[in-house]
This record gives sequence, structure tokens and C-alpha cells, in this order.
Amino acid sequence: MRLSTPIDEEELNVLRSRYGTFPLEHARLDVNRDFLRPDRRPVKPGRRAEVLLVVVGPDGRVLVHTKAFYPRGTFRLLSGGIHVGESVEEALARELLEETGTHAEDHCLIGVLGYDIRCEDEHLAFASYVYRVDLSTLAVRSGDAEEQISEFRWIPFADLSRIRDDLLRVPSGWRDWGRFRALGHDFVLKHAQRCHL
Repeated sequence: MRLSTPIDEEELNVLRSRYGTFPLEHARLDVNRDFLRPDRRPVKPGRRAEVLLVVVGPDGRVLVHTKAFYPRGTFRLLSGGIHVGESVEEALARELLEETGTHAEDHCLIGVLGYDIRCEDEHLAFASYVYRVDLSTLAVRSGDAEEQISEFRWIPFADLSRIRDDLLRVPSGWRDWGRFRALGHDFVLKHAQRCHL
């Protein structure tokens, strides 16, 4: 199966057979040209979607991160691209290793959030496959220097709503990026009980 679309029905059926019924939602996001800058746009060459990771440590706290080029004090959940031709589950394992240097003890699919991103006459389809991922350690490190992760923090799950609110308050040049990232955090907060968060 060579996958090239953000949400593929055949792949959804494979995921349903493994995880049961899960939420599948869609959001429309109107953005300006700043959102399409290479350091902000989620839709990049060779990438069809992303995994959005709610990484939970052995003490129940959730992992968030920031990058060197983000607005100061801006943190978010981890995410990573799903390449064209790569399955969601392959991307999950690869991205977790690249982003944290660890392997999952267990994981659960929270759901899928599809996006219709519109900028003037350009329409971009994208999707976040949202997972809870359990680790047996709090010792994480980025294995990909190109990601420019500058800090990790472990936070109580209840603080995720504050992280979401902070994303909605980023400086104006980052506003659409912040709104995009906040949608994934909203999805996690809305469906947290599915994977016992």
C-alpha cells in the first residue's frame, strides 16, 4: 500500500481494526502567507501528514518542547511528519526515536484531525494522527539536530490547556501557526478520555 494522501480510507480501516472506533474530525483554517514559510508550514515536500504525540512519562506527566526559532516561551506537543509511502505506525516509531531517543512502552490512537488549510487561492490538505505514547523514562533527548529542539518540559496534563492558550497568543507573525498548533491541542483535550489521559 503506497500512501500519498493525508487521510486514506484503507489506512483508516487498518487503524480501526487495531484500535477500534476513534474520532475523525476536520477543521478549516484560513491563513496568510506567513504560515507558508518553510519553517512554519506543515505541508512540506514528501510529507503527507503528521503524528502528533502526547508522550506520557512514568509519573503521568506529559512532554512538551520548544525550538530555538519559536517565539520565546512557546511550547507544544511533539509532532513529526509522515512521509509519502510511509504508514502512520512506521512514522510513529521513527518520529518518537528521532524526537526523544526512546521507544514506546505502549501507545493508543486518540484519533485523527484533518485540516483544510486555505491561503488565498491555495488549498492544502493535511492531517494529524494523534497518539498517546507511554515511556518508561523521563530521560529524553532529541536525536535530530535539524529539528532545533532547545528544551523539553514535563508538565501535568491539566497544564495542556495553558499551553494551548499560549499558542493562541504568539506574536502576530506567528499567529496562524499558533492557531494551527492549538487545534491539535484542543483535539487532545476534547478526546483525552479515549486513551485515559
